[in-house]
Amino acid sequence: MQTFIDGLKERNFQNRTIGIIENGSWAPVAAKNIKSMMEGCKNLTWTETSVTIKSGVKEETKAQIKALADELWSK
Repeated sequence: MQTFIDGLKERNFQNRTIGIIENGSWAPVAAKNIKSMMEGCKNLTWTETSVTIKSGVKEETKAQIKALADELWSK
């Protein structure tokens, strides 16, 4: 992820809406770290919906993923 985000920043990533799906089992603060790493990028809009998957994808998580997709689609 570090290399991917560094690549985005090197290419002046901007003017985008971003949603994050994090793995709560082994990286429960990934979303927070990704947001802080991308602070220098201009005009980023973060989705209101956040998704944390723990262990496996349950029905509740599926609903969160659908809500995230709907929110991104509407932007």
